[in-house]
Formats: sequence, C-alpha cells, structure tokens
Amino acid sequence: MKNLIRFTILACSILLATGVWADDDEVTQKKRALCEEGNSTACFQMGERYRMIERDNKTALKFYIKACDAGYMTGCTNGGILMTMRGTPYSKEFKQARKMFTKSCNAGEDPSCFNLGTLNYKEGRQKKALQFYLKACDMGNQQGCAKHKRLSR
Repeated sequence: MKNLIRFTILACSILLATGVWADDDEVTQKKRALCEEGNSTACFQMGERYRMIERDNKTALKFYIKACDAGYMTGCTNGGILMTMRGTPYSKEFKQARKMFTKSCNAGEDPSCFNLGTLNYKEGRQKKALQFYLKACDMGNQQGCAKHKRLSR
C-alpha cells in the first residue's frame, strides 16, 4: 500500500512538473485554438482549467481577460476577482478589476455588482458600495442584501 501511494505521488509530481495536462491534452489544444479564434466560451473554459486544475492564476487571468473582451461576462467576474487579489485599493489592478466588474454588472451579473460594492468599500466609498450591494440584492444576490443591510445601519 505504501508503494502505491509513493508511486501515485511521484506520477502526479512528474505530470505537474512537465505541464502535460495543459499542453498535451487533445481537448485542451482544441479549446486553446478556439479561444485564439475568438470563442469566448473556450477562453473562459481555459481560464477555469488553469485556475482550478493547474492552480495557475496568472495564466487563468489571461484567458479570463480574453473571455471578457469577447463578451463572456463570467470571465469578467472571475478575471476581476483575480485582479483584486493581486492589487490593493487604488492600484492599477483595482482599476482593471473595476472595468471588468462594471462591464459584467451592467450586463446583469450579480456577483460583479457585489464585487463592485466590495471594491468601493475597500476604497472608502461607502455610498457607492451601498449602491452596488443594493443592485446585487435586487438581482437576487443574498450576500448583497446582507451587506447592504449591515452597512445601512
């Protein structure tokens, strides 16, 4: 049993070190090609793969930005989240995140409206934060309702 566990750990380590999952997988190659042709869904799926499987947020962000630019709003939301994780209030990363969140919030993505509320709150803009939390709440986002209620006291 110990040998099986050791072998499994060694095999996973080799796969991770060589990058085989991302580059040699036939499905991944097709999605990458579709993304390069402008397919927003393929770009989003590549972003998800790199974020969740490869644990490579830097590469995931590139694909989310492509997805967002091509009109896939959840790509804007996820890309904005990664940008805020990299930045600090008033940084260029926060400015980029704001653009991405605004685009998808205006398109009806309630998580982006909620994240705009959080971004504004972190920058000390409580009135604006309240507006975006309320907008998220109106779209059915329960976290937005809770934040709006708490900040309105």
